[in-house]
Amino acid sequence: SFDEWNIWYHSAEQDEQAAPWQIAPPLLEDNYNFEDALLLGCLLITLLKHADRVKIACLAQLVNVIAPIRTETNGEAWRQTIYYPFMQAAVYGQGEVLSPQIRSANYATEDFEEVPYLESVAVINDKELVIFAVNRGEEEMNLTVHLSELSVEGVIDFSEMSGFDTKATNLPKSEQVKPSHSTNVKAEDGKINCLLKPLSWNVVRCRLSDEGGTKNER
Repeated sequence: SFDEWNIWYHSAEQDEQAAPWQIAPPLLEDNYNFEDALLLGCLLITLLKHADRVKIACLAQLVNVIAPIRTETNGEAWRQTIYYPFMQAAVYGQGEVLSPQIRSANYATEDFEEVPYLESVAVINDKELVIFAVNRGEEEMNLTVHLSELSVEGVIDFSEMSGFDTKATNLPKSEQVKPSHSTNVKAEDGKINCLLKPLSWNVVRCRLSDEGGTKNER
């Protein structure tokens, strides 16, 4: 069990200014931006890659306190940027996780010499093959997925979160940072080809054909 995980960089200064002995005061309410959504997508992919060992992974909180959903007293409720990768992984990451063999260019950071621009994993069930991918780079990336013995009828949907300022956040009645539909994907000749925009979270859902093989064959 990987318990109480999330992105948390909250400063306690705001909480220290809160008056004492309030009923349900707003505490630890981080405002998540688009950069956080990309990071959370990478964390989700990492958890899926270790699904053979990690059977339960609980997000720390769901509403208000370092959470994907925010509310106001007697007011609005809205989805923060990190809501969408979490929701899509929960809804579409159902089935058996495939261990991908990824080839990607790398870059260096202060702490790591080789960080891949592409972070990705795939999940398969009786009906769909779902590919989750993050492009960490600031340039477009052509992603080619070799399907091996899997037979895919076509693409159900290609969802992407991209094109936002890294510090962009969602506000009440203004959820600007969210997924959109992309047509930059093809499934043909035993491959899936799609264009991953710079700094993007991507979900590709493909329909399996009846000849896709049984679970034991994959």
